[in-house]
Amino acid sequence: MDAWSSLRLLETEPAARAFLYKHYHSKGISQAERLAFQQSTRFLYTWKQARLFYESAAKTPLSIKPLLLFYGCVHLLKGWLIVIDPDYPQNSKVLQHGVTTRKVKKNGYQFLKDEVRPQKEGLFSHLAHLLSVSPLQDRYRIQELMSYLADMHEPLQAAIGHISPWVPVDWKSEKDARTNAIFCRLHFPAASKGALAYSPETFQQYVKRFDHGQDILASVQWSSDGSKTMVVPFSSFSSLDEHPLFCLRERSLFFWNGDNDSLPLPEWANHYLLLYVLSMLSRYDTEWWGELTLSHSYAEQFLIDFFLEHHANVFPTVIMRHMQKNNTPAVK
Repeated sequence: MDAWSSLRLLETEPAARAFLYKHYHSKGISQAERLAFQQSTRFLYTWKQARLFYESAAKTPLSIKPLLLFYGCVHLLKGWLIVIDPDYPQNSKVLQHGVTTRKVKKNGYQFLKDEVRPQKEGLFSHLAHLLSVSPLQDRYRIQELMSYLADMHEPLQAAIGHISPWVPVDWKSEKDARTNAIFCRLHFPAASKGALAYSPETFQQYVKRFDHGQDILASVQWSSDGSKTMVVPFSSFSSLDEHPLFCLRERSLFFWNGDNDSLPLPEWANHYLLLYVLSMLSRYDTEWWGELTLSHSYAEQFLIDFFLEHHANVFPTVIMRHMQKNNTPAVK
């Protein structure tokens, strides 16, 4: 069952109420049944509205597609937010976007050098606070946000020669001849900079430091032969995607070898910020945006096209997986 099929099940009142009650109750929230009843109608229409935005975006030209995808993204995040925060929305401030960018661009505007700034209040900051995304930078450049997405590493290199901090990790599954247990053996490549340049012992400590008490690496073993080799039970392999230094895409695994002082933002945050800037361009800078959408010579257009298609394909699944994990903190 794909993401939309699963999410569409929540577009009925009984299913929406039962889902919310199960989550609120599992988190020990008082009056879970009452809160689930109060939020169920908002919850189901939020998912339906999100789906309609994405369905419309799939049929619309590039000139207005970012606007539809942005509001589809907003509604997916609001649906997830209702699960995390049973009192949402507490006030009108949390309904604001929570980010800002320059509406009127300067002459010689370059998309990849544009910036977006998180604000202290609004949807983005509220989610970031609940999900412990900190510290946030004062501003983010578009190229930086794109480089945070492992799926953009090949397009960025092809379009502008940018080498992504996400490094592919070789891995293979093996069976223990004694116990018949299946495990995955990860071989980290050598590098001249970043964490991959550390000694094996320092590298292990570095990776463990960013586990943030989630015990994602509790079942991991490290090779004792002096190499950067990690052995993970097959049943725990997919949980590596929850670690901030790893990204799992089907059978491809990536490791973040970027600046140690600047970890990539969570996937939902990157998508939200990038779509916000693109939607603002399509609304307020129609001359530049119009020239971009009619041109086939801009590297920016290649990257924008790729990102928009990628977003439409993966973002509903990203949100669905967060919902299914049922381990996000609920607030009450």
